[in-house]
Amino acid sequence: MNYEIKFAHGEDNIFVASDKNYTVSDMVLVKVDKCKMIGRVIRELSESLATEGVIIGLATSLDIELAEKVTRDSDQAKVKVKALVKSHGLDMKVIEAKYTLDYKRLYISFTSEHRVDFRALLKDLASNFKTRIALRQIGPRDVAKTFGGLGPCGRPLCCSEFMGEFPNVSIKMAKNQALSLNQNKLNGLCGRLMCCLTYEDDFYRQARKNFPDFGDVIKTADGQARVIGLNILGNTVKVRLDNAVRDYDVTEIEVV
Repeated sequence: MNYEIKFAHGEDNIFVASDKNYTVSDMVLVKVDKCKMIGRVIRELSESLATEGVIIGLATSLDIELAEKVTRDSDQAKVKVKALVKSHGLDMKVIEAKYTLDYKRLYISFTSEHRVDFRALLKDLASNFKTRIALRQIGPRDVAKTFGGLGPCGRPLCCSEFMGEFPNVSIKMAKNQALSLNQNKLNGLCGRLMCCLTYEDDFYRQARKNFPDFGDVIKTADGQARVIGLNILGNTVKVRLDNAVRDYDVTEIEVV
C-alpha cells in the first residue's frame, strides 16, 4: 500500500510505501534517504505511484516529544543560519530551517529574487552544524504553503491543508468564469493567481460553449441586442437592447 505523507518541516508531500494499514491523520515515522522523519498521513493512494520512502510505524508519545525538541533546536538553527547568510552577504531570505528526527539532515528553504551562488555558504553551514545540509530555493507559493493562513474565502489555504502539488493556473480560467480581472481580487496570499480557479474550470469551459462572447450581437424576441454580461450558473445573458438592459435565458437568443 502507498500513502501520501505531509511533514512538519515544510518539505513537499511525498509518497511512501508500507506493508501495514494506516488511516488519515495518523502520525507515522518515515524513512527517506536514510533519514528518519515524522509526518501525518494525508491519504491512501489508490493508484500505483513511485514511492520515495517507507513507513517505519506509528509515532509514539516519545517520538512526538522528540519531534518537539527537534522543532526547538530547528528554531535555534534558523537564527544561526540567518547570521551565516548575512555574514556571506547573500541576497536571500531564510524561510525555514528544520532538522530531521534523527538530526542526520538540516533542511533549509529560502527565497530570493535572483539565482544565488551558495557554495561557500554551504561549506560553512556543514562545518557549523556537522550534518548534511539540504538548501532549497522556493517560490511565493511554497512560502504560503509553509506558513499557512486564511484565503479570501475565509478558509485555511488549500495548499497548506490538502494540496500535494501546485496546479497550473492562468488568467484565462478567470475569463472562463466571467470573473473580474482585477489582480488584487484574483491573487491569493502568495501574490499569485489563486489555485481554486482551477477547481471549476472544466465546468465553465464546457458551459461557455453554449454562451455568446461579450460584445456579440444577438437576436432576441425584442430585436437585436449586444451582450454585456453573462451569468453562467443562472444560464442567462445580459444584453443592451436600444436604451434598455435585459436578461434572457441562453435558449432564447441566437448569435447573429
